[in-house]
Amino acid sequence: MAVESSSSTTTTIIHPSSPASIGLLLARVPLGLYFIMAAVQKFRMEKGVAGFVEYSLPMATKYMSDSLARNYLNSLPYVEIVLGLFLIAGLLTRFTAAVMALLLVSFTIAIGAAAAMGQLDPQVKLPFHPNIVFIGTALALMLCGPGWLSVDGMLFRPRRRWVGQPVDEYVNERPAGL
Repeated sequence: MAVESSSSTTTTIIHPSSPASIGLLLARVPLGLYFIMAAVQKFRMEKGVAGFVEYSLPMATKYMSDSLARNYLNSLPYVEIVLGLFLIAGLLTRFTAAVMALLLVSFTIAIGAAAAMGQLDPQVKLPFHPNIVFIGTALALMLCGPGWLSVDGMLFRPRRRWVGQPVDEYVNERPAGL
């Protein structure tokens, strides 16, 4: 038995404003640069990525096996660069921001709140872990999307409708996913 509905389906298209798109760009760029600069710092260590792995391995093996920790730490600088570039460009923004948020949570846990808040160094006293700000920014970008000033915004925005074009054709011409 088939069930038919007499109600029609409408598509609501949300157009983010230009100031919102500029604000999202201003959130994407610093977070992307933070990840790129963190990767560059790992490459510039005394022995490069190998030096970073050896320095961070004791901390990482508290949470994962030795081989998994080595693979994670060896790939981390490359992943940080790719994620930073993707976020700045606004490419796969929601996915990129979600992965960044997960990485930031893992960094926060690995470093430990006491070390990050300056309790190990009496010269530095912070009210809370600075990665919380970055996690919040990444989550906001994940939920809000990249805005119009991005590769995603250019590729997946709704196409303009020509005057006289039926709505059904207009809806079918839009790319799926947004």
